[in-house]
Amino acid sequence: MSRKLLKKRSLLVVGLVLTTVCFLAAEIFQDKLSDLADESQPFQSGKRNQLEDKIANYTKKFAINWYCKLPQGMTAWQLAESWITSRHITDPSESNKLGCVLAAMRNERITHADTSAKGTQLKVTLTVESGQMLVMKPKAYSGDYVMVGTAYAGKDRHNAEIAAFHLNRIIGLNRAPIIVGRKVDLESELRPVAHKNLLNTYYYQDGNSCFYGKCHYCKGPETGVCAERTNMEGSLSLWFPNSYILSKPLPHPWRRTYRPNKPAVWEKDGSYCTTVKNTRPYETPPRLLDLIDLSIFDFIISNADRHHYETFEYSKDSIVVALDNGKSFGNPYTDEITILMPLLQCCTIRRSTYDKLSDLSEGVLGQVFFQVLQTEPLAPLLTPQHFLAVDRRLQIIIRTVSDCITKKKGIEADVLVDDGYV
Repeated sequence: MSRKLLKKRSLLVVGLVLTTVCFLAAEIFQDKLSDLADESQPFQSGKRNQLEDKIANYTKKFAINWYCKLPQGMTAWQLAESWITSRHITDPSESNKLGCVLAAMRNERITHADTSAKGTQLKVTLTVESGQMLVMKPKAYSGDYVMVGTAYAGKDRHNAEIAAFHLNRIIGLNRAPIIVGRKVDLESELRPVAHKNLLNTYYYQDGNSCFYGKCHYCKGPETGVCAERTNMEGSLSLWFPNSYILSKPLPHPWRRTYRPNKPAVWEKDGSYCTTVKNTRPYETPPRLLDLIDLSIFDFIISNADRHHYETFEYSKDSIVVALDNGKSFGNPYTDEITILMPLLQCCTIRRSTYDKLSDLSEGVLGQVFFQVLQTEPLAPLLTPQHFLAVDRRLQIIIRTVSDCITKKKGIEADVLVDDGYV
């Protein structure tokens, strides 16, 4: 037998031996995995049941009761006003009555409609039969539209405003204006009561009623929005009562320049938070931690357009109001980490905020968020990818806080702060 043939046979035998060994090892490993799975099954089952119970409890707490009955002698608007304090807009203990206000917003007859020239985005101010004012942001995109480009690209999204309001409640901030979805007939509901400022911007396209309104970016039909025939979806925001007047817009310390070749100061200075802390009104509670709360909220909803913010005018301890969230929920596949820069650079967060977020981790937030939005009048508002995205971003926040504690040599009290506010 030739040396070459012997070598081939030797290699074949070695190959068979190695294959047999690998096969046996794989079987042993698989058996071990099965044993481990069997051993851990009670734990996994118990953990799953705990999460399911938590999801059910949160959903029950935040689900909208559309059959809510108003307290005797009180209007929906009086009820909403009774919830507002300098530290919150909706009262978490009154969640079961929120449906009373939302139902009135979506059902009362519209008696007047006009353009709202304030701001850069298209809005319509509405007055309903009881005299209450609402602000409508009309539908510009479908709920499954994925916004590409910068994190602040595109027009305001009506579905984002509605979804952001509910998420703000679920994570325990309660600092967003009350918002609901509604379909409005542009011809039978709006046209008869519309001011000429709005009527003059009406036009028709492919058999659909349209308008372009008045705003900084409202230039004509090329920037307008169209109904489906005459039915227009929109988000309706409840106007604040006279007892709580909003401040003038204040510049956000971590605002963007919106110029690719001109970075903001915070993008160049890693110690920028120290500068902010030594500047009024951030040197004393609660403003800085309120902004960090807001950055966390904005990161979860992917709102990179927070260039200014508002507070309540005559309240020294006022919250930072989570107003104008229309640029959120644009792309569920990306996480704009720069939104989280206040937390990243300051490495501090309210303990109460962190505790609430931690309790919503492990997939709880996305599930509860999904269930709550299911009963919204314009559902579905978001695609499944957005619910996965909020869970993913929450984990990034939890990990960021953990990294901060590590940087502080494990001293939690240097990161998790109790400033007397929630």
